[in-house]
Amino acid sequence: MAVRFLPEILEEIDKDPKLLSTKYRGNSALKIIFEYAFLPEKKFILPEDEPPYKPDDAPIGMSPAILTQELRRFYVFLRKDLKPIKREALFISLLESVHPSEAKLILAVKDQKLHKLYKKVTRKLVEEAGFIAPERVVAPAAPKA
Repeated sequence: MAVRFLPEILEEIDKDPKLLSTKYRGNSALKIIFEYAFLPEKKFILPEDEPPYKPDDAPIGMSPAILTQELRRFYVFLRKDLKPIKREALFISLLESVHPSEAKLILAVKDQKLHKLYKKVTRKLVEEAGFIAPERVVAPAAPKA
């Protein structure tokens, strides 16, 4: 079986959203992507928009890094103890080490705009497939008597 890269998997899900709860149910790499893409507490502490970086020109699978192996480093972009310049340098380094299609995916996750890259991959779809918990709506506190 050929290795499937995350952008390819997400394109497949975008064409047929049912695949998320069938073929890809329990996929840990997708779970991590969805958490960072949809949960407000997991939004990267980085400037909006695309930073200047040099996309890797190797064919997919031949870049120095593969996104599924780099997901474990995502927590670094939430660390408040790092100076912003260090966090941004690490982010640019990540973008330059993966295939351009994976870099595009990382940028969409960073800005929590995955649904703009893959129109049918929405928070609602991801919640219904059990990848993230449904958004809790906090009821307003009752006025004290």
